[in-house]
Amino acid sequence: MRRLRLAFLILIVVSLLTGCWDRLDLEHSTLTLMMGFDLDDKDNLIVYAASPVFSKTAKKKVENFGVKVKSIRQARTRLDSMVTGMATAGKLQVVLLSKRLLQHEDWFPLFDIMFRDVHFNATARVVAVDGPVAEIFDFAPKDKPLLPYHMAELIDTSNKRNITVKRTLQDLHRQMDDKGVTASITEIKKVKEIEVKGTSALTKKGKYKTLLRLQESALLLLLQREERKSVSLTIPAPKQADTGDVIEPRLSFSMRHTAPKFKVSYQNGRFDIDIKLKLNVLITERTFLMDIQENNKMLEEHIANEVTKEIEKLVKRLQKNKVDPVGFGYYARGYQYQEWKKVEQNWEEAFSKANVRVSTKVTIKGKGTWG
Repeated sequence: MRRLRLAFLILIVVSLLTGCWDRLDLEHSTLTLMMGFDLDDKDNLIVYAASPVFSKTAKKKVENFGVKVKSIRQARTRLDSMVTGMATAGKLQVVLLSKRLLQHEDWFPLFDIMFRDVHFNATARVVAVDGPVAEIFDFAPKDKPLLPYHMAELIDTSNKRNITVKRTLQDLHRQMDDKGVTASITEIKKVKEIEVKGTSALTKKGKYKTLLRLQESALLLLLQREERKSVSLTIPAPKQADTGDVIEPRLSFSMRHTAPKFKVSYQNGRFDIDIKLKLNVLITERTFLMDIQENNKMLEEHIANEVTKEIEKLVKRLQKNKVDPVGFGYYARGYQYQEWKKVEQNWEEAFSKANVRVSTKVTIKGKGTWG
């Protein structure tokens, strides 16, 4: 009986251990790290995939494939017939979407399998490409890591530097499904190198509408109230500054731990949106002569006016294009729910007619080492 109990206990412990019966050796697998989606001249869907090659004898460290298909499910089947190992998308890092594809309103349902199949990595970064996606896959720099990892690091670093958003497949699905916001994703372009151009603003149906450039993307991140250490901006120098003939007078600064406040009211048939910002500013660069200590108050007012002007310009551009990547709809829903319910199916139209007011108060907290 004692031996029987011991054997039974061992059986229970062994049954709880992780098994290796279905293991897949790395050299026998094909890890899809990057996928791309584009349209040809006849609007046929082309799906690209990039995977690392785990072989000492291989000259290329990444193998790329491109197939013309009707759906992503069909693309997986075609790619399985071409790759050397068992294909898996569980390590997917980046998903590239051509601007040509994004200019169609019916592209998003193509990605149903990515949200339905648990084998896809929902944290893969989503990126818009200004130009053919094939140009990105053909880029093979010798002084950089494997292309998928280089792309992932490029996007992450650009987001940390506040020059673009960072959107995963999960984020994109949430934004496309939520009536209070429109989607926004990183935009890149292949010139000599792959460059981040800013942020693509999409309509509620996902159609590409406009590019928010680097400084506009920084303001977008500021208004989105994402948790970040600082946001940096560059503005023209004040009129009182002593300027030269060669260097363009500019003032750069970073704003730390900013948290804009929003309030929404409804009157005269439209929404009124008030944005209040209290900014603690650190001067990072000035290309003009001025005693900052003596002109501290004037500089604070100048920075406040310029930030207000830039945000108002950004909001007007968003309203003109009828997109809301900031998520003003969240605040309209929270403050004016009854009126919001009347326009929730067409919030972008209501937002385009909204009256937006911006007020900014600036306090200079630091002037750098030399003042």
